[in-house]
Amino acid sequence: MAVGLLRSAESLWRGEPLAEFTTTWAMSTRTRLNEEYRRVREERIRMELELGHHADLIGELHELTSQNPLAQKLIHFFMLALYRSGRPDEALDLYRTTRRRLRTRQGIDPGPDLQKLHQRILEQDRTLLQIKPITALPPNNLPRTTRDFTGRTSELNILLAEPTSGDKMSTSLSLTVIHGMPGVGKTALAIRAAHSLLEFYPDGQFYVNLHAYSNQTPYDPVEALGVLLQATGFTEDLPDSLDERSARWRQWTARRRVLVILDNARNAAQVIPLLPGAAACRVIVTSRNRLAGLDGASSLFLDVLSETEAAALFTRIASPARISVNAAALGRVVAACACHPLALQLLASRFRHRDSWDLHHLLDRLTQAADPLDEFDDAVATAFRFSYAELSGPAQQLFRFLALHPGPDITLHAAVALTEVKATQLRNNLEELLDSHMLDEPVRDRYRFHDLTRAFAYQICSQTEPESDRRRAVNRLLRYHLTAAHRADKLAYSHHRTLPLGPGLESSYATHFRNADEARVWLALERANLLAAARASAAEAPKFAARFPHVLAKSLKLWGTWSIAAELYDAAIPTLRKEGSREALAQTLVEYAEVLAQRNHQEAQRCTTEALALFQELKDARGCADALLQSGRAHLAGGHGDIALSVLDQALNVYQKVGDRFGAGECLNVQGAALHYAGRYKEATRKVQAMLLIHKELQDESGQMRALNNMGELCYRQGRYEDARDYYEQSLLLAQQYGGRQELAILDTNLGAIYQATGQTVRALSCFQRALESHRAASDALGEANALINMGTAYAEGGQKQEALLHFQMAEEVARRIDNSYERQRALIGAANVRRESGQIDSALRIFKQALDIAQNANFPLGSAQAFTGLAQTALSLNNLELARSYGAQAIALYRSLEANAEADRIESLLANQGGINS
Repeated sequence: MAVGLLRSAESLWRGEPLAEFTTTWAMSTRTRLNEEYRRVREERIRMELELGHHADLIGELHELTSQNPLAQKLIHFFMLALYRSGRPDEALDLYRTTRRRLRTRQGIDPGPDLQKLHQRILEQDRTLLQIKPITALPPNNLPRTTRDFTGRTSELNILLAEPTSGDKMSTSLSLTVIHGMPGVGKTALAIRAAHSLLEFYPDGQFYVNLHAYSNQTPYDPVEALGVLLQATGFTEDLPDSLDERSARWRQWTARRRVLVILDNARNAAQVIPLLPGAAACRVIVTSRNRLAGLDGASSLFLDVLSETEAAALFTRIASPARISVNAAALGRVVAACACHPLALQLLASRFRHRDSWDLHHLLDRLTQAADPLDEFDDAVATAFRFSYAELSGPAQQLFRFLALHPGPDITLHAAVALTEVKATQLRNNLEELLDSHMLDEPVRDRYRFHDLTRAFAYQICSQTEPESDRRRAVNRLLRYHLTAAHRADKLAYSHHRTLPLGPGLESSYATHFRNADEARVWLALERANLLAAARASAAEAPKFAARFPHVLAKSLKLWGTWSIAAELYDAAIPTLRKEGSREALAQTLVEYAEVLAQRNHQEAQRCTTEALALFQELKDARGCADALLQSGRAHLAGGHGDIALSVLDQALNVYQKVGDRFGAGECLNVQGAALHYAGRYKEATRKVQAMLLIHKELQDESGQMRALNNMGELCYRQGRYEDARDYYEQSLLLAQQYGGRQELAILDTNLGAIYQATGQTVRALSCFQRALESHRAASDALGEANALINMGTAYAEGGQKQEALLHFQMAEEVARRIDNSYERQRALIGAANVRRESGQIDSALRIFKQALDIAQNANFPLGSAQAFTGLAQTALSLNNLELARSYGAQAIALYRSLEANAEADRIESLLANQGGINS
């Protein structure tokens, strides 16, 4: 066959090519074509000699060597043909003639191959007469592997382990199904593995694209078997029936070890007739479906690439030189592609050919595109479109509607609300989407799209479904989430004052909960979906936006999502004003004030003032107490401790009159904090103890958690570190069950302070760092400032003055941003102490005085005492004993009034050692 093909190629030669042209290009092309023609002719002659056609070649070789008397390869062939034809004398004469010509014309001897042949003819080597049978190469029609293949190490290990670990006694075929979503790289993996498996399957390697998802008609098994049989060299007429072709295929493979790649299969029925008949063979199938009906097959699910692999793939295609300096931007580009191999390939290839682009520009295009698929080649959408076309009508409709869900995943109940399809039918449709990899089920009964699948689904939904239908579906989903969250909130936070949802906002599909634990678990699991639904309503559905922040008030606090909470309240309050719902507006304002207290205490105060007026109009005593409580909290955050205590006394009186024990406990909590800031530790302790007792009576674990933490803080301030640790650890046990991100971060900071006070600086810094990261992730500026101050103190005590100063400066900036006098004053004291110890006396004096002004204006006696202490120590550094005595006396008086006698004694001792006071 090969000789025939080469003769056919030679027959196409029509003489000297481009003979009429004399340009450089024509001459170059003519030389190249002549060389290719020569190589084809020589290869055909070599093959014919191996086939024993030497006598037939003598005439042709005589003509060729006459035309090219110095062509040593042709001379070699001619000598061999003559010798095998019984004409050794002519062969030797030809050698002598050629040697003379080479010496005369070129001054060289014949090459080693020609000399060796001459010697063997002289020796009458009979092996030259032997015709070596041509061993046919095994059939192999595998496509080439791509040079951009990246990663997939574990998957390749699975595929490559099979041949070397197989059981020789096994009678079952080794069959693997690689399945995954469109464009995830199933074919590339299968072909890569196939090329690595060649040595294990020496009798043939076959590849058939079954075209299940392409712009070509899918192969019928009869057609696919025809391709396979022809690839084996089958020359007879192919049988017509499927059974006969399948039998011929099994017969051919029965005594052979062959590897078969069945690419892009639709279902098991398309694959089964193509399976070889011998256990020694190996089959790898790729499909977008799971092919659950393929008995005996091992399943290999192929997900998107890891972030590292995705970055490596993009870099390999786009050129490492353009990527190396932009590692962070590369990570964001990879994330925008959702680590999808096909999307990454297309985008990297496009980037490679855009010299003026950088990764930041590419990222901007991806993030600002109205439709994410617009930035990719149409191949991505086309890949999904083929899979979508294979779905049943109900599954297609579900696929479209699921794209309307704003959250990361969806439950069966939520999907029922979205589509109004019965749960039984919907589950069948979900299974169809799962089987075709158009949907994932990462956790049982929770379904999610891959990002690009979602983009395609939304594109199809927008093109197919009328806007009115889409709006009604989204409203059903928002109604479901709102109603379910409302029911969960009433059970999980029974002390939260919950308002009715109002007409038209109740969903008949919403989940019911049996108890508080179940409600809390649901709220935790649905957190991301609830936040997404609430934010979607804030953007597009005002009637739902008006209720979401109230329903989620306690959860938003627990989750520590302060920025999102503010966004939701900002959307809700204008709608409530328009609706004229005074009770709902007042309650929402109070809840918003709690969110704002540590971020913007002035705005919080405005909210509580308006809420109090509304509750007074409504003659709602409990509402008035709630407004006063948040007003006191805002006053305290603004540094007005005395005013806060006065307002909180009013709130506590009202709570006690209406019999609201929970409200009274919350009020005592804030009073304890105000007294703690003022350094009135004994009074603060009594308040917190009363708070703890109330929450124990109410069996409110969250309240107990906060009370125990506050008791720990008070013990710490008084130097009772073991007692503090005990309270913190009790609080931590409750926080791990009932607390949220903020509570755990606060306890990390507080336990870190205990470690620092007891000489465990490394452990302390670990706690502070963990707390800092948590507060920053939650946009909790107050917690961030507190963690930074503690880190600064730890670094200062460890002698790392520059690190300490940096952290104090960052803390002061955060506290200034939220206008928190207490934390700002603490940060300034820390920075001033570092500067004093570093010999920067003038700077230290200035900062201590600044801290003193803040403490005195905010009525923080403890802060004032600490500032006077720092000023006294700085004066001693200047050898100004009179000034040191003056500052020290004021510090001692404040400490004595606060019953902080240990601190007062320390200052007296310091001054006495310097001769600053009389003993």
